Amino acid sequence: MGDFKAGSTNAVVLAGMCTALAVVLSMIGLYMPLFSTIVFLLIPLPIAYLGMREGIQWSVIVTSGILILDSVFFGIVSAAFLCAIFGILGIVMGICYKHKIAAWKALIAGAVVVLIALVAEGLAALYVLGISSPILGGEGFTQMEQSMNEMLPSFYSGEALTQAQERVDVMMESIRKSIPFAMVAASFFYSWASMTLGKMIFQKMGIKDIPMLPALERWEMPRPVLYVYIAVVVAGYFLKPQGMMDYVLYNVEVGCVLIFWLQGLATLWWMPHKYPRVRPFRVLIVLLSFFVGLFQMMMVFLGMADMAVNYRKKRNYQ
Repeated sequence: MGDFKAGSTNAVVLAGMCTALAVVLSMIGLYMPLFSTIVFLLIPLPIAYLGMREGIQWSVIVTSGILILDSVFFGIVSAAFLCAIFGILGIVMGICYKHKIAAWKALIAGAVVVLIALVAEGLAALYVLGISSPILGGEGFTQMEQSMNEMLPSFYSGEALTQAQERVDVMMESIRKSIPFAMVAASFFYSWASMTLGKMIFQKMGIKDIPMLPALERWEMPRPVLYVYIAVVVAGYFLKPQGMMDYVLYNVEVGCVLIFWLQGLATLWWMPHKYPRVRPFRVLIVLLSFFVGLFQMMMVFLGMADMAVNYRKKRNYQ
């Protein structure tokens, strides 16, 4: 099943079908932006499925075929982006599923290869094609900031314009500083989302033995994150870091806050076991946490509290 056999008719036919499906998904994603997020996340699945069925060698062959065909149809830049991120993610997912690697390890492995692909894409765009990528900051990011400042006089004037420009400068500086965090977070999102979609689709296909992440209410983030966060806050208060140290500490702090939010999300999803009346409001609370600072702080503190005392775990998630 996992051995490469050049004369295997079934493997060749399946590889052709998976290649065609991935190319069609690429076409839909590139030409229908409204559906691109979901469609692109589906691209790794036929590659992973082929790796499970016929061996990882076939996944590599199919990914190479997708790169060639996408280059013909869409150009090398778009093809490189799709294959570097979603094709390689599919190969890694296939390896993890075939060898029954634990779901959390598969999640991390997928995130690592996606992160490497994102960095490689940004470097290639900058040094090979001469295109400044916002992923790595630089000229492309500066142009984005200038465009926003040029739009402000259309909406503000006088003192209000000055205040709006200051807010934009602060916001853009925060975004620029958090690029490493954003890349890591996006990598984990791509890996998690493809695994989640894969779970739904593969189960409908009758494949039940792939490693799966636990239910949301049983998610447990690493407890040492709590100590890391405390250390970062103390270091920021007493050392007054500058330059690279400030850059690193800022990204670590933002990453810790996201992890606390995820722990809070898991705790909120568990709460109906103890407080049934919470159930109808869970989705609303999560949505509000994206836009309202008070709800965001509530989710973060809920996660920190649960992480500190292991409340759900001690109750055996009941």
